Amino acid sequence: MKKILTANYLLSGKGIYLTSEKKWIENLSNAAVFDNQEDADNALTFAETQINKLQSAYLIDVVITPDGRPKPKSNQELIRATGPTNYFHGKQAEKN
Repeated sequence: MKKILTANYLLSGKGIYLTSEKKWIENLSNAAVFDNQEDADNALTFAETQINKLQSAYLIDVVITPDGRPKPKSNQELIRATGPTNYFHGKQAEKN
């Protein structure tokens, strides 16, 4: 079991991820990876205290790539992490 915690910034709606330092970031590759359900549930409980910053916190399943970074298992979460697929700006532009 490998999971990361995701949510949306309350004001912008952007997807965010929790780090091991309990900070919220937009880059999934630096998210904390939880190897057991207890740690994942504790992170979700922490997110529930952040109602003034975020909304819709939930855990997603990930795999670890050969370079040690988490990658969502589902296509939906992969698209959410990389941005819209119908135009090149935002997250796509940052990769160029």
